[in-house]
Amino acid sequence: MTATPSEADLKSYEEKGYWISPKIFSDELIAELRSEYDRIYSGDHDFDCYPWLGPREFDMQAPSVKQFNNGWWINKAVRQAVAHPEIGRIAAALMKTDEVRIWHDQVLLKPGVSGYEGEDGIQNNVGWHQDYAHWQVSNTQNMCTVWVALQDTDKSNGAFRIVTGSNHWGLREDADTYGEKDLDELKKRYAPDDRDWVEEPVELKAGQASFHSALTFHGSGPNQSSEPRLSLIVHMMPKGCGLRKHSKWHPCATLLGPNAKEGQPFEGEFFPRIWP
Repeated sequence: MTATPSEADLKSYEEKGYWISPKIFSDELIAELRSEYDRIYSGDHDFDCYPWLGPREFDMQAPSVKQFNNGWWINKAVRQAVAHPEIGRIAAALMKTDEVRIWHDQVLLKPGVSGYEGEDGIQNNVGWHQDYAHWQVSNTQNMCTVWVALQDTDKSNGAFRIVTGSNHWGLREDADTYGEKDLDELKKRYAPDDRDWVEEPVELKAGQASFHSALTFHGSGPNQSSEPRLSLIVHMMPKGCGLRKHSKWHPCATLLGPNAKEGQPFEGEFFPRIWP
């Protein structure tokens, strides 16, 4: 189906820092991706290239979040999904740009921690963070992330949470805290004295997506169910996004090669255009 953000939707995204779409992935694509995640995490790849950042092995019995970046490099179904025309078209409207490219994707699996307690129980938390705090090597903060649910997702299985309106708080350069687990401590660190910290759970039906700004604080608590929570995340950039040298390093910058110049656009085969 076509999910075009209305003027009211665009205003809401700007005010709150996120927008939830109608269902954009078909049941067939959802089922295919769920099956392909098993292959990805077992090391069965469709293409001969090495995975981005090198081969990885995952302890599938551990409660920690399993994350595979740039799944589109090694899996056909993920390559099809990240280029889904609805994703690029919606992101273009939200970023107010006429071209959208992939920054990188994340194939994400949050195991169920039913039965775990204490420190083990919080190992699949995702810390409160701003995406752009990780991406300061890019020269624009106008970047966008889509989070697509591959099953019905609510608070019981670790739906991620948005701090509504936090996209207006400005960048906290040290908020590259995705991997930290103590959500309460991070809240104390980043909650402004003059603003309310209002969390909204992003509850989605399978195939629905949430789009959020790169400055919006978000994180998630444990998946308290017995089944893994699967999602596909695509981080995107607008036309003209280029290198900001001498800033916090990110591996995307190395893909520009040894002679990268200040302002050099993140373009080419490593950063495919998905809109138009």
